[in-house]
Amino acid sequence: MLALAFLIGAHCSFTLLDASGKGLAVIMGIPLISLARHGIQVVLMLAMFGPANGRKLIQTRHPGLQLARGITLTGFTVFFFTALSYLPQAEATAINFLTPFAVMILAGPLLGETVTWRRWLGAVLGFSGMLIIIRPGSGLDGTGVFFVLLTVLCNIAFQLLTRKLATQDDHNSTVFLTALIGVIVSLLLLPLQSSWGGWPQDLNLEHWLMLAMLGITGTISQLCLIRAYYWSSASFIAPLVFLQMLWAAAAGWLFFGQFPPPLNQLGMVLILAGGVLMMWLETTQSKRLRKVEQEIQT
Repeated sequence: MLALAFLIGAHCSFTLLDASGKGLAVIMGIPLISLARHGIQVVLMLAMFGPANGRKLIQTRHPGLQLARGITLTGFTVFFFTALSYLPQAEATAINFLTPFAVMILAGPLLGETVTWRRWLGAVLGFSGMLIIIRPGSGLDGTGVFFVLLTVLCNIAFQLLTRKLATQDDHNSTVFLTALIGVIVSLLLLPLQSSWGGWPQDLNLEHWLMLAMLGITGTISQLCLIRAYYWSSASFIAPLVFLQMLWAAAAGWLFFGQFPPPLNQLGMVLILAGGVLMMWLETTQSKRLRKVEQEIQT
């Protein structure tokens, strides 16, 4: 339940983060958006944890894994925000749900976790819903789909690295180092700003607030996500990330007036059903096992 609570917090934050990035992508290039997203997170982390943690914020037993996590998150950021400039938020989020299916497959051989048939059922239902959304003739922009698929590759590596580091390094250190690496990579990408969306002309108060929202929601989402992985396994969390579909659809309608057509709604229902069914089956099985253990002890 703690993992679920932190996961929902991460989902809500991710949804606001994506909505802010989508809104900003029409007025400025993606590298600058990525720099703002990671740069503000670095400042917030230093303000919140710097005085108490000091040098501990940059200490790690796995510098290579931390570097890889930071690069994959930055890749996720720039590719997904690029995709959002071509696709509705709900559909882009749905395609990104290829990630949990891949994590379900890789959690066993790479992380040594047991993947139960209940979790496979949830993942397969969610994957089936995703296939309905990206069906031929759906009208989705091919360029946007391409960038979402790049996002999926980065996200798979990011999720597995998050699980690996969740029990190895300090949580605050992991979140801070990821943001710091994101700043460095974003700075390296800035020379591409002119050809990757251009420089902003006039920024009003709403735009500045959206830029601030990038950093705030990005920080909250990362802190919640790594806590969720600390309290549970990657293969348990993977099907539950499908619940983010609800928030993405709501944000797309609320902020951009984009609501999924009926067939896409069916796909999203399957995605949601897969996550909820998996959670219910897992909870029922856990209660049954605890009851059997109590009977044996008595």
